[in-house]
Amino acid sequence: MIRTQRAMKTTVSVLGELEVIGENGPLPLGAPRQRAVLAALALNAERAVTTQRVITMVWGPSHPTHAVNLVHKYVSGLRRALAPLPPDRRVDIESGPSGYRLVPPAGQMDLTLFHAWIDTARELRDRGESAQAADLFGRALTLWRGPFLGELSGPAFDDEREFMETVRLVVLEEYAAVALRVGRGTELLEPLREALRRHPLEENLARHLILALYEAGRTAEAVRVYQMLAARMLGELNVPPRPELHDLYQAIRRHAPIPGARRLQNAP
Repeated sequence: MIRTQRAMKTTVSVLGELEVIGENGPLPLGAPRQRAVLAALALNAERAVTTQRVITMVWGPSHPTHAVNLVHKYVSGLRRALAPLPPDRRVDIESGPSGYRLVPPAGQMDLTLFHAWIDTARELRDRGESAQAADLFGRALTLWRGPFLGELSGPAFDDEREFMETVRLVVLEEYAAVALRVGRGTELLEPLREALRRHPLEENLARHLILALYEAGRTAEAVRVYQMLAARMLGELNVPPRPELHDLYQAIRRHAPIPGARRLQNAP
């Protein structure tokens, strides 16, 4: 379990299923295309998005001839759907000369918070404040509830999903590095296991998980993680894990000290 408080509940959420949270939970946002229009605006929150760009994101190149009218219709529907939000959680869709701009309340969109917390965590890490950096990296990762814009499909959203999943993995690796540095590997076990299930051939994830398990005194499980990775890489890619990962595996099997790693002798 990540050793941070659970992330605050945001109003506009894209790090998982698209949601707008009202006083009594998620608001009904309408048909799939209407939700896709909201997603297109949310991915560019606080910035004007042309109607043509919305059309491209929602329909791709094969859009209907009346797509402009459909966008206007869906924006009207979204404004009605967002109307029940209380003043402190108000989400506006502003019209401009060429398109629309989504304006969420300050500090109430998960994607914006994610990037802000990561930037601050990196500054803390670079100043040598590893424990505080680990707290904030962990807090940023708790904002994720599932695959980015989970239910939406189409080339534009699929590309964004792939990009953000890469960002998520990079941040998890940064979090793991600073948490291990300050002897907090046990809090990494759950997020690293879950990420390795999604990306079973990612050697960096496996390395961090092996080190976290070693720190927790779970050497047998650390050995199994390497063996499963090696078997899968040989079976699917016909290549073994990189040499430094194999060396780590051998050191753990020999019960040799691991430079820079802390081991809890009484861990389960």
